[in-house]
Amino acid sequence: MKTISQKLYEASLNYLNDSKIEDFVIGIGLTAVRLNDGRTGVCYTNKGDTLGRCEEFYTCTGDSGNPQTKVNLGMKTDELLKIGLFSGDPLLRSVAYAALNAVFSVPEIEKNYKKGDISKFLEVSFDDIVGMIGEITPLINLWEPLVWDILIFDRNRRNEKVFPDWAIVDFLPKCSIVVITGSSVANGTIDWILNYVNTDRVAIIGPSTPLVPGVFGVKVLAGVKVVNSEKLFDLISKGAGTKKIVAEKVVEKVVLIDD
Repeated sequence: MKTISQKLYEASLNYLNDSKIEDFVIGIGLTAVRLNDGRTGVCYTNKGDTLGRCEEFYTCTGDSGNPQTKVNLGMKTDELLKIGLFSGDPLLRSVAYAALNAVFSVPEIEKNYKKGDISKFLEVSFDDIVGMIGEITPLINLWEPLVWDILIFDRNRRNEKVFPDWAIVDFLPKCSIVVITGSSVANGTIDWILNYVNTDRVAIIGPSTPLVPGVFGVKVLAGVKVVNSEKLFDLISKGAGTKKIVAEKVVEKVVLIDD
């Protein structure tokens, strides 16, 4: 059985267009990649799985050697995806999934984008129990008065209302709506999570979400479209996160309905 990463790679082959890596930036919260044809993608920076060292992306070749990385400007996008989409290196994966999101930024897909937030495309009621993978505070605040309960799962718990991610096994199948952060695609946990989904009212959301139909078996994919690559790179290099890049209008929130 093919993994989501394998399916995404195979889907990318239709849109590579012999592209190359023009530039990339790894920020505190987000990573971005620009291809030589101008297409740009974003992904969260998976710093939570790093070792916390000052230099991890570049591997030292010795005490006096020049540290190197597997990502080089001018390399073919396909080469990066082959290496990074399946890597155990959290930062390399972030760069690779940002590049993947750039690859999917093509007119054939973008013509099906719908503008707006997820709440416009996934209706909730007081009968619903929402399962949320990743603590998505704006959505919690919006939906909490409207649904029966919201069960939040996160590997990095910040308060007692959040369940550890291993609780997904017992609780997620009971949820009538499931919202999954796009970072689960980049960190490789998406396959495991989807095994415990017992509803067709599912959305993958956030700037890391690959907007491509026919891969996830999920109805709603909510991500971003980059509209100002230069300013995006500048903001990310200065520590900006999702809220900031949306507020500065360098990206637009878009939704892809995968029927």
